Amino acid sequence: MADPRVSLRQPIVAALLAFLLPGLGHWYQGRRFKAVIFSVGILLLFGWGQVLGEGQTTYSRLVLRAGPDSPQFSEVAPVSKSSFGYWAQVLIGMPALPALLQEGRFNADDDSVGFLDTEIRSDFVGALIETTRQGDLRTPVTGTLQIVPSRPEGSRTVEGTITLDGAGGAVSYQLGGEVRLGRRVFGSPRRGIECRLVDDKGDFQSARIEGTIQRSFWNWYMAPMDTAELDRLHGSLSRQYDVAAVLTWIAGLLNLMVIWDAALGPAYGYGDERSSEAEGDGGGAGGPAPVPGKSAV
Repeated sequence: MADPRVSLRQPIVAALLAFLLPGLGHWYQGRRFKAVIFSVGILLLFGWGQVLGEGQTTYSRLVLRAGPDSPQFSEVAPVSKSSFGYWAQVLIGMPALPALLQEGRFNADDDSVGFLDTEIRSDFVGALIETTRQGDLRTPVTGTLQIVPSRPEGSRTVEGTITLDGAGGAVSYQLGGEVRLGRRVFGSPRRGIECRLVDDKGDFQSARIEGTIQRSFWNWYMAPMDTAELDRLHGSLSRQYDVAAVLTWIAGLLNLMVIWDAALGPAYGYGDERSSEAEGDGGGAGGPAPVPGKSAV
């Protein structure tokens, strides 16, 4: 029962504010000490989980691989399923709500898969693939990449260069032709790219690059991710990623109790006691007299 000695103001408003940000509902009610404790404790727990998980512990949808090609290269939204962990994380309110915004952006058709509208400069990690009579020869490479659309307004064909690191020094190649880019919004800091190598005359060579470049923070943070990205995280972070995810779940579930406290007040039990007169009338069987102010067991 709510404690009448604590002013809850508008409990529904307080509960909504507590959902939006831990402690905000208590601050609205004038319960400032609790507001600070709840806010600092829960937000630190959630933030710690985000840091340990390299910012990838919170996402609303998990993308399913429907074929041999990466879901990153799908122009329409790939098939996905709900992330059960997010049901707990979303209870923390605003810190987890960007995942819903990213889900909306992710579900929109993405023409950036085969279309470039602005220059890209990034590091590159992937493979140089040379086509030979015996088949494709893949050589792992790293370097820097720079491409621009063939037309100022954007196009499906590009021009540019890639400089690959090597034991004998950096080697540069010309890039051209059609480009394949991973979806603009996807839950991975790395964006897939495929492009052909060309010679000085612009003719295609029997080689291409396949790999990844950087994706902007705004386009990957809390966005839906696929199982391949989860595998990468588990491979690089091991159990640390699981611990990080659990911390964010706990933070959300703890805020559920904060919302309850903002709506109904502290669970002190005040107001549930029987009056001393009623206890005196009904308890004359030799039992000890009740102590005023204490609830019956």
